[in-house]
Amino acid sequence: ACNFVVPTRFNIYISSQLEKTQLSTQIQERILDRIRYKQNFPIHINIYDSEKDRYDNRTAVGNYLIYINQSDKARLYVGSERVSYLDLVDTSADSIVDALESVIPPIYLSDTDNLQRIACHGQEKKNDVSSMRTLKYAPEYEITVSLLNNNPENMRMDWEIREALNGYLNPFLQQISELSNFSINSQIQNYAPLSLKPKYKERIGKPSYYYFEPQHLPHFVNSAEWNLASTVTSSPNINFILYIPSQEEAPLRIHDTKGQPLLTNSFLIPRWGGIVIKNPPRSAVDNYKLTRTDLQPIMKTFLSQLRGLIGVKDLDVLGKSISFPVEFEAAKRTGITALEKDNLIRTRTLENVANTISTLKSLGQLVDEIPNMVVQDHISSKVQQSLNCLDAVRQSLEHEDFMGALKHSIEAIELAEKAFFDPTMVSMLYFPDEHKYAIYMPLFVPTSVPLISALIKEIKKLKKKKKAEKVKEE
Repeated sequence: ACNFVVPTRFNIYISSQLEKTQLSTQIQERILDRIRYKQNFPIHINIYDSEKDRYDNRTAVGNYLIYINQSDKARLYVGSERVSYLDLVDTSADSIVDALESVIPPIYLSDTDNLQRIACHGQEKKNDVSSMRTLKYAPEYEITVSLLNNNPENMRMDWEIREALNGYLNPFLQQISELSNFSINSQIQNYAPLSLKPKYKERIGKPSYYYFEPQHLPHFVNSAEWNLASTVTSSPNINFILYIPSQEEAPLRIHDTKGQPLLTNSFLIPRWGGIVIKNPPRSAVDNYKLTRTDLQPIMKTFLSQLRGLIGVKDLDVLGKSISFPVEFEAAKRTGITALEKDNLIRTRTLENVANTISTLKSLGQLVDEIPNMVVQDHISSKVQQSLNCLDAVRQSLEHEDFMGALKHSIEAIELAEKAFFDPTMVSMLYFPDEHKYAIYMPLFVPTSVPLISALIKEIKKLKKKKKAEKVKEE
């Protein structure tokens, strides 16, 4: 996978009368000088006249539009739909080249080193926080949203979870449905005690409260008494918990590393899910229902946590190295911008390719190490189909068909795993040579001992006979 080519295309619209071919060449050369793996991540620069050439804002993955205009202040506005607007004080050729050289690599090509590392080594940078929290890719995930009420004696809980999910979470899931399928379940559980006791903070002149420190959060989930496991499917599960503390432990808060309460009162568990603690108002007694409006900030927190678990990386940190202001348009309706989605598609595609190659290599080593293993025709067929899908990924990437490459990569990893975990292959893993010895030795050793003893006796008799004949001759 180190030799895979992942191109990116930029269509730049300018209004000044400049030599477009020469300008395109200069921009391409300057940007490629800043890319470490320029052969694997080529770029294509097309320059158009914004006053004459027609353009369509609907672009494909890896294809971006940049409009350059003259203004009294330099700034960059990155839209949510692969369209950006670059305002410059000076729109000369040198100024445009300098501006695009400072803008394109950190904004659009920031993941090239990480993608190359994934393609060659099958993993992101070690000790990278975002990669450590991201779930391993799967074609299907099951999301379980739970309301845990630890105060059922004084308050019965209900919530408008269906409306909240349809309004805040489903638009995001629809956007990333090309990568994986998601199913959502919700539940309400009463009597959900914590596995550890929170600390108490008494404040003079202010309301006192209970709290957890960061080092206590890994032990927050009470796996022994919270029924969170799903028996419906074997797909990886993503858990989101809205926890209502008991009356004896309320209000309950979470402290940050500086000892201050978190505003969101929530935390994320890497590769598992997220938790939000909700302290109901004092007026809530007997029956308390969380409306869609009440759930809005909670759903936004769950959405932010889900983005981190799926592998969506925020764009806000990308513009810090640029000398002029950079503004990123937020995708308020869908929860993910086109640029974030593109980065996720490229990452998942190369992860699938790397995992497919690793799985097929492991399968080959397994067959070499167990000479007696019989590889049936349907397994060989799956391996060949997986290899064909890998070649289809390579061709799709070269032709800038990223969605096709993603589709073929998903097929490749599924076929490779089906071949590796085929029941006929798995059974041979537990039938080594030592197993054969353990089975047949109790059968053959008892019969072989008398045979060997009789053979030894016959040999001794034969030697004595020869010795007697020799003495007789002398």
